[in-house]
Amino acid sequence: MIEKEVWEPGRIGDRLKMQAIRSRRPLSCALELTYRCNFRCRMCYVRMTDAQAAPYGRLRTVEEWLDMAHQLLEAGVLYLTLTGGECTMYPDFERLYEELCRMGFQIGLMSNAGAYTDSVRDVFRRFPPMSVSVTLYGGSNETYRNVTGDPHGLDKVLDNIRFLQSLGVPVKLSFTMVRQNVLDYPEVARLCTELGLTYSLITDVTPHRMGPALSDALQCRLSPAQRALVACSKPREIAEALSEAPALERELEHFPLPSAPEGPLPRVPDACIASLTSCAICWNGDMQTCVSLNAFHRVKPFEIGFEAAWTQLMADHSTTFLRPAACQVCPMAGDCLHNCPGRRFEGTGSPHEPDPYTCQYTFLLRLCQNRRSKADVPFSPPCT
Repeated sequence: MIEKEVWEPGRIGDRLKMQAIRSRRPLSCALELTYRCNFRCRMCYVRMTDAQAAPYGRLRTVEEWLDMAHQLLEAGVLYLTLTGGECTMYPDFERLYEELCRMGFQIGLMSNAGAYTDSVRDVFRRFPPMSVSVTLYGGSNETYRNVTGDPHGLDKVLDNIRFLQSLGVPVKLSFTMVRQNVLDYPEVARLCTELGLTYSLITDVTPHRMGPALSDALQCRLSPAQRALVACSKPREIAEALSEAPALERELEHFPLPSAPEGPLPRVPDACIASLTSCAICWNGDMQTCVSLNAFHRVKPFEIGFEAAWTQLMADHSTTFLRPAACQVCPMAGDCLHNCPGRRFEGTGSPHEPDPYTCQYTFLLRLCQNRRSKADVPFSPPCT
């Protein structure tokens, strides 16, 4: 299961968020330090070789990131999330991380926890992260070999998770599910229970951000029917549930994709709270409100300064975060769980067009749930 966030007005962090929302000021920022990674996941939307990355820019130096961090501090940013690729693979990660900690940022990491060297562990001992979100890719070393290319991947990950726990660092787990590892669901759930940690499922795998030819995401990801069946099944039921996928997939023959009506509709905002208080800076210096939109109308904070870049994002906000006309009239709109502008952009190249993959999943998920009584629908982690 996964714990749901509850806002409490008396909690200092939530009060800061509310103030940031009201004033449309940045409170948190994700720094995507690198495209490099110790794993070679076929479905990854970020990882590239140096040769593949060269046409899109260069990694920023430690000095450039530190200068940007000073600008973030001046703008009021308190929370940083370091990500990648694998953020600990960034050259001189330890120096950058320590300097950011000394500047007073509250730092979280998004990591695969498979590449912590002795020097990385040492800096974590001296400056424990606020939290670490770890993505799992299977329940055995064999599955890790098939998905990530590392035949000892799971052993490394579990060792590093236990290391983080020994420091008292809160660890959040997610399981990225693809065709190559979906049957590991029972073992992954068991491992999470053994670790005493909650987890979520990631089944919405999207193409590589720089172009679909750079990954096998579309070949690896679950079909809409498989995703729906996973969302309605307990871990131990997964093999039997997936056998129903071909029959469920045939239901799409009766499903017309949502389309925009004739004639104009009013402009309906479609923004998440984070879009008013957060941003993400890509490894090459491009900036957007989140990593999902980082290839859409990029702004250049290293060229024009962070404050000017933030002002530009807010000026573009009302045109970026609009609900598509087809979504406005879609009867499934209330059931569509992952249909934000960033997700639409990842799927279609436009934040203003619904992604058929999401539409089909939502239709089949609702069908799956309606065929069961409430008592029969298992309690499983959110499927995103």
